[in-house]
Formats: sequence, C-alpha cells, structure tokens
Amino acid sequence: MIDKAFIDVHLDGLKDCVKDASKAILEVYDSDDFGETNKKDGSPLTIADKNANEIILSKLNFLTPDIPIISEETFESESLQALSETYWLVDPLDGTKEFINKTSEFTVNIALINNRRSIFGIVAAPVRGKIWNGSIFDIRSEVDSVPENIRIVMSKSHKNENDKKFLDFLDMNEVQYQIVEKGSSLKLCSLADNEADIYPRFGPTSEWDIAAAHAVLNSCGGSVINIKEETELDYAKKSTILNPYFIAFRNKALENEFLDLLRDFFKKLV
Repeated sequence: MIDKAFIDVHLDGLKDCVKDASKAILEVYDSDDFGETNKKDGSPLTIADKNANEIILSKLNFLTPDIPIISEETFESESLQALSETYWLVDPLDGTKEFINKTSEFTVNIALINNRRSIFGIVAAPVRGKIWNGSIFDIRSEVDSVPENIRIVMSKSHKNENDKKFLDFLDMNEVQYQIVEKGSSLKLCSLADNEADIYPRFGPTSEWDIAAAHAVLNSCGGSVINIKEETELDYAKKSTILNPYFIAFRNKALENEFLDLLRDFFKKLV
C-alpha cells in the first residue's frame, strides 16, 4: 500500500540513492572526459547520465523490488501500453546541456507515480549539495499572496518564440514581472523555495523532466496546471511520454489571480 508510512520508511534510502547518484555525476563533472554522445532524438548523453542511471535502478530495485521503474535512459515507447498503476519515474540527470556547459543547473530526479499522479518526488542538485523532497501526504500550506512584481522563471537553455509571445502578452496587459533563469527541474524547485512565482512552459518536456519536482511543489501548496484542460497535470499517458503545455504556480492565490488571463493567452497561442 502506498501511503505516508511507505514514504517515511523509504525516505532515508531514497535520499542515499540521490546522494550516490550525485556523487557519481560529480566525478564525471570534475573529469576531462564526459564521454558525450547523442541519442536518437539528438539530445546529449554523457557517462554521468549512464552511471547515475545504473546507481538509481540498482537502489530502487533493492528498496522496492515489486515497483517497476521507467527511466529516461532505458525508456522504450512500447512500455507506455503496459504501465502499472504505481511505478518509479526517473531522470538520472536532468539538464545534461547545463552539465556539459559546466553550470550547476542540473539535477537528479525520482518520482513515484500512482493512479496517474506524482505522489512523491525527490530532487537533488549535485553541485549545490541540496535535496528537495515532498509528497501528497505531507502538504505544507503557506500564506497565499500575490506580489506586485511577478517573478517568472524560465529556462536557461530552451527559450522559444512562444516564451517571447508570452512576455509580450504580459506587457500588453500591464503585468509587472521580472525574469528568473534556471535550468532543469530547478525551475519548479525555485517555486517551492519562494524564489519565483510562475513557471510557464510552452515547449516540449517529458514526464520524467518534471514529475519529481511537481510533487515537491504540490507539497508546498503549489500547482502544475495543464493549460488546455485547466486541471492538475497528470502522468501515465498511453500515447506519449511528452507533457502538454503547462503553467506552474507557487500558490493557490497566484493560480486564482492569473489563470483567467493566461487562458486568453493560450487561446491565441493555439
């Protein structure tokens, strides 16, 4: 049974898991050879991705041998047709481009998906030595507020034309904002840490890119909204591992304040 007791029992082991993966990543990061290649989709792959993946799969299979695992590094699209109700969803190294560019903006991500929802997530930032974790069983409410100057977090490596249109739309509606740049799942973690307020994503992401940090943000009272459906983003789709466009909010007050306005933008976008 997946409940708070299950999370509490396994939390220390999961923390050790992302720490060990982080250590392996940093060993490559501090070396002169990343062993960089390209995947079929053109995205980069390094020795660090592979080593972290092996560590995580081994540890998860030891901790929870009855729970299947989907990892970016071993994923086959055929597996979507036979997804279990409960499974681990893993991105061993999110932000490989940032890793290659020698920034600190990359993370280790493990999420537990149950009934199409990310119910637990743990995220590690290897360079910073920081770990976030959160679950739906331990939601920490915060005082809802909407600042006058909205902090919008955007990607360091993946800005696109839609992002520019979004900022133009905010300007047209006289919304005051400032940009916070982050890489990888640190964008969602920055909302959980009250370093940003809104994270709009109008470009492609995969489920493993955001699932762990999604659970962390939920545990802090935030949300990740499927813009088209205007519902909390879900997982375990049979047709694709890609996410729809979404907007994440730091708290409910921000969601209530801006969702109507962003609905108008999305109608223009599509």
